[in-house]
Amino acid sequence: MGGMGFRKVVATLATVSASALLSACFDLSQKVTIDRYGGGHYEVAITAQGLLGDAIKDKHDTVADLKRNNVKSRTVERNGFVTQYATMDFKSFSDLKLSDESLSLTNHGGTLFGIGPSRVTFRRTFLVDRAKKENAPARTTEDDRFGTELAQTMFGGHTYVFSVSVPGSIERASSMRVGNTIIRPDITGDYWSHTVTWRMPLYTMLQAKVLRFEVDFSAYGSFSDAQSLPE
Repeated sequence: MGGMGFRKVVATLATVSASALLSACFDLSQKVTIDRYGGGHYEVAITAQGLLGDAIKDKHDTVADLKRNNVKSRTVERNGFVTQYATMDFKSFSDLKLSDESLSLTNHGGTLFGIGPSRVTFRRTFLVDRAKKENAPARTTEDDRFGTELAQTMFGGHTYVFSVSVPGSIERASSMRVGNTIIRPDITGDYWSHTVTWRMPLYTMLQAKVLRFEVDFSAYGSFSDAQSLPE
């Protein structure tokens, strides 16, 4: 989530009553697409129904915290579900200004004496714990206990998905552990491009302090070292 979702959800939840939260239903997904020149786009989608869906649909300033970026947003309603999309195009990760997360590319050089494909590492670090502390009011121990039970009720059955699409082939994609849960990535694609997807219960994501996503891939193209900037 980070700059592309966490603040948006917190701002929206703040407008919904506690009783409505008990029946809240939403899913979060984010996708980074990288082309052969290190550019691409970053999209977040929030899907909800009921009162929370109405709040997302009516809250037109949910991407206000992304004004330092070139953001395109749209809202789609289908079969009672409301999905809000926010997309940022970039020529390099250094064009992006993000809060509570960072994206980077590292080019390790070409294979076969420099004439083969480049070996590139994509990394994303999401500081979940910092994001929650910066965007939530101070809590007591009793609040935390109640909040944990409420979170299990609210988020049970809903998912958080992060995926990255890269040109070329995947050499390695990291797994991660959150508590006793191990999240292993799924890899799909063909010779020209592949997508690595991490999928986990939304509640599991919210229990993490830090999530680190990492992919090593091999591709022909021009990939400069780049990293997003703090917002």
